[in-house]
Order: sequence, then structure tokens, then C-alpha cells
Amino acid sequence: MESWAGCVSGALPKDEYQRLLEVAGFEDVSVEVTHTYDTGQTTGSGCCGDTAEVNALTEVPLASAFIRGRKPAGVPQVTS
Repeated sequence: MESWAGCVSGALPKDEYQRLLEVAGFEDVSVEVTHTYDTGQTTGSGCCGDTAEVNALTEVPLASAFIRGRKPAGVPQVTS
């Protein structure tokens, strides 16, 4: 559960993720949601206990998605 919660806690909203990819220079950016998870899949299964992380999932919608974008040739990469 800890690894999964850590992964999900860093997730961005769909619009923000798409905007950041465009800022980074990607074109034709798309976010295609492939699966949504209802709260019963995580909180009612009993697999993960009754922790604060599991309870928080009832407040935030979760989804899997295909993220696509194209980096134009000759555009320098953004570095931090």
C-alpha cells in the first residue's frame, strides 16, 4: 500500500499534466483516460487495511491514462 500511495500522491490533475507537457514544448498532447477507479475498489476490498491513505482515496478520483505528445525536431529540451 505504501508504494501505491506514494505513486498516486504525486499524480497531477489531467489538465495540469497536459499544460506542463505543452510548456515543455510537446505538441499534439493528449490524455486519454483508459480506466477510472471507484472508491469501492480500494476502500471496500479489505486488501489495504483502514489507513488514512485508503480513506483519502474517497476524496480524490483516480484514473489510468495514455499520455501522448510529440516533441518537434530541433526544439531544445527543458532542463532544470
